Amino acid sequence: MEKKHRIGLLGINILYFITAILLLTVGYYVQSKDIKMGLIITEYILVLLPPIIYIKIKGGSFKKILRLNPLKLKYTWMVMVITILIYPVALFFNLIVMTFLSKLGRIEPPPIPTANNIGEYFVLMLIISMSAGICEEVFFRGLVMRGYERLGQINAIVISAILFGLFHFNLQNFAGPIILGLVFGFLVYRTDSIFAGIIGHMTNNGIAVTLGFILNYYNSKLNHSKEVLQQQMPNTMQLILGTILIGIIAVATGAVAYILMKKLIKETKNISYEVENYEEPKKMSIFVFTPILLTVIIFIYVSYAQLNYIMTK
Repeated sequence: MEKKHRIGLLGINILYFITAILLLTVGYYVQSKDIKMGLIITEYILVLLPPIIYIKIKGGSFKKILRLNPLKLKYTWMVMVITILIYPVALFFNLIVMTFLSKLGRIEPPPIPTANNIGEYFVLMLIISMSAGICEEVFFRGLVMRGYERLGQINAIVISAILFGLFHFNLQNFAGPIILGLVFGFLVYRTDSIFAGIIGHMTNNGIAVTLGFILNYYNSKLNHSKEVLQQQMPNTMQLILGTILIGIIAVATGAVAYILMKKLIKETKNISYEVENYEEPKKMSIFVFTPILLTVIIFIYVSYAQLNYIMTK
């Protein structure tokens, strides 16, 4: 007889909560010591390893739960183009939040490393683009989204995207990841392949790494120091103008992305989607979502600390 109830929402939610705690403690510590090695440890040990261990303990099928199905080349290109087009949309929502925060005080760029030379550029592409793309997609569009599928596919996409945004524990980078999570979830479902989310995630992060490298190169030519750039960042008017400009671009690129996503739906209408078997009660106890509630409380506390820091700068 086939073993049912292999993965449960309570187990997934507890795993998410524990991983969040480890991210805020162990992850923060190792990244403060060495940002690049710390990111590697965070992604592979704290983010990728837990879902693998959980699925193994539960005796589930990695291929089925994580949707380890091949992705056709034509879908690969569509995923990459859609992600590129959605990038301004995600950036626009982040800029809205940053503009609001800038009215409260001085904001600073997140402590994400940027490349100053071609060697660092390729290293960061491996760490920030490839590693994050693989590890975070396995966790969120793999295990988490599959677990929440019992609440319906749309709910699974939305909830996993929100949990993905919370997981960053950064007000400045909260709205954008939710938008990206919605898109990645859609792409994974339509193609029935986790590789769609991985490629999309890698493309998005690759754009960020590339833009950071180009910006550093441009600033080095103009002899701008990092301190000067940070002093310029909190200018609310610049953020407002930038938000308007990116918003206009986002409307255009988002419209094209929407057309491509409709085309992807048509292209993938014949894909057979495999659904996990569950034995969840029809009425789940609120206790199942307690770990998520605790994570939200921690997020609020961290956000409050970030707001205090901004307002005292």
